[in-house]
Amino acid sequence: MNFDTPSVDVRACWQPPAPRSSHAIGHWLPATFLLVFIIPWLLTACGGGSSGGGYADRPPSDRVAYTAWQEWTRFGRSTVVYGGQANGYVNRSGRNSSRPWSGAFVAWTMSHSGISAADFPRDGRHGGYLTALYDRQQQRGSRAAFVLHAPNEYSPKPGDLVCTGTAGPTWRHADSRTARRRIDSTANHCDVVTDVRSRYVHAIGGNVKDSVTMSLYPVDSRGRLVPFAGKTWFMVVEKRV
Repeated sequence: MNFDTPSVDVRACWQPPAPRSSHAIGHWLPATFLLVFIIPWLLTACGGGSSGGGYADRPPSDRVAYTAWQEWTRFGRSTVVYGGQANGYVNRSGRNSSRPWSGAFVAWTMSHSGISAADFPRDGRHGGYLTALYDRQQQRGSRAAFVLHAPNEYSPKPGDLVCTGTAGPTWRHADSRTARRRIDSTANHCDVVTDVRSRYVHAIGGNVKDSVTMSLYPVDSRGRLVPFAGKTWFMVVEKRV
């Protein structure tokens, strides 16, 4: 999934009016002032430097989150915001693919981040790898590399997975056999969390809007995912390695 395409970014900034003639400019600002002060300020306002601080310019420090962030950049930085007045807003379209590969993207991200197959299975199906992680958690307890939580029990951080399903976290308090069956049959999609700020979880997934897309999901004051129309939160997978 490694494509050598240029990094693309979207900026919103004030645009100056059409340039006046040199005679008209003389009535407004000295040319030296324009060159020395105004133009550098415009470049800074548009994010010309690397310290702009926007979500697109802040690569995560977590290795799994960073791997997903790099692929998102290579695919064109498609972004969608959920919740509130911006619900469902897409700021751009990324590179398209008609094949279902969202689960494969998660497994690929873990592999390319140095997570061993013993800690995260190389399964391209969400229900497949989540079931395997559940089994390993049952066997290893607190020593498990990944721990599964109900969405209302845990606040996601970079490197974790946030997952939706065809049902809510009905697996959480079921016996192990029932929980395993429910995880396998109702898991729908997982994204890799890259950042949490401004009351949103920023998470990147494959095959979202037919691309590698960053989704912004609203959270409450504790950082827990909140429900909204169109998504049913299924679980949050905590990465402990």
